[in-house]
Amino acid sequence: MKNRPSDRPLPLLAHLVPRLGAVEPVATQALAYLLRFPHTVRSLVRLLAATGLESFRPGPIRAAEHHPGGIPDLTLRDSAGGVRVRIENKFWAPLTDAQPVAYLETLPEDVPSALLFIVPGGRMDGLWRELKRRCDDGRIPLGLDSGTDVLRWARSGPHTLAITSWEHVLNGLECAALEDPALQQDIAQLRGLTERMDDVDAFLPLRECEVTAPDLARRRVNYSDLIPVIVDALAAEGIASTERLGSTHGYHWSGRYLRVQGKFGLWLGVHLKHWKRWGLTPVWSEQHAHDPGSGIENRIRKAPEPFEEAPVDGRHLRTPIRLRTGVDRGRVIKDAVSRLRHFAERLREAFPDESSPGGGREPEGPA
Repeated sequence: MKNRPSDRPLPLLAHLVPRLGAVEPVATQALAYLLRFPHTVRSLVRLLAATGLESFRPGPIRAAEHHPGGIPDLTLRDSAGGVRVRIENKFWAPLTDAQPVAYLETLPEDVPSALLFIVPGGRMDGLWRELKRRCDDGRIPLGLDSGTDVLRWARSGPHTLAITSWEHVLNGLECAALEDPALQQDIAQLRGLTERMDDVDAFLPLRECEVTAPDLARRRVNYSDLIPVIVDALAAEGIASTERLGSTHGYHWSGRYLRVQGKFGLWLGVHLKHWKRWGLTPVWSEQHAHDPGSGIENRIRKAPEPFEEAPVDGRHLRTPIRLRTGVDRGRVIKDAVSRLRHFAERLREAFPDESSPGGGREPEGPA
């Protein structure tokens, strides 16, 4: 299905590393490993050549080398052994006191060299402004701000300060490794980790219009207020029951439990994490695939097709309830009830067992 959310399992690095901590050091070591090959490290030199940095023959790359003024994540030397590029790998950790001023001040003065920050795409704008502000405070004059959406730079004498995204770097490495399937798999592991960190830890810089405008709060209240009205309408039609079932709230969700067609237990509500991850809508239905009260216990993988947009993610069936736009509240509710009515019919057709599992017990809550 077009635009269907992915239900593929996470790559191993993306699964393990965030649980164990120290994500940035692991990403740094992984990138150092990938850049040990001549064809991949040349792709990084070509990336920096777009900033006007004079091309050079790359030599060794080392992680966490001690330099006057700090310990950059990666140091790339030329074939003669001179420092040419220092690289700082970031996800959402703050800059250190030495970044970028001390790192720029201790770059060599006799050859063109660069300090490159690799960050999530969503952090480029905010961090670039902070880097330039710190240079200004540290009396490092930067020239004209140049670049594109994926690579920005400014120069101070022989030194280039640049910022790019993980995606842009990894795209270049993939192109360089087209003839090496094993290396492509290694790159995919690091890509999975960077995408996971972008999804899990992303803190986008706040904008004035978001902090001061009441419309964002009003929208959140609007979405949450739809749920009890939709549930009452489903109950009035005999499609759903809330008897002996309650509501639930968490950091990222608010909604209530209900039972449709007399046997399918589910949660319906506003789920901010699902909305952030998959887009589509703020309102979601969720069923636990191993919960007897769900009515789909251990059978969801056998009938995924009726749920075209619903990702079977881990132990859950998560179904987006799209909201109609550009109409008044009554029409939004009517359309959402129609979608849930259709969803209830698909559940009944896909799982025709006439038993009523779980009694009146609440299904397991959202994740």
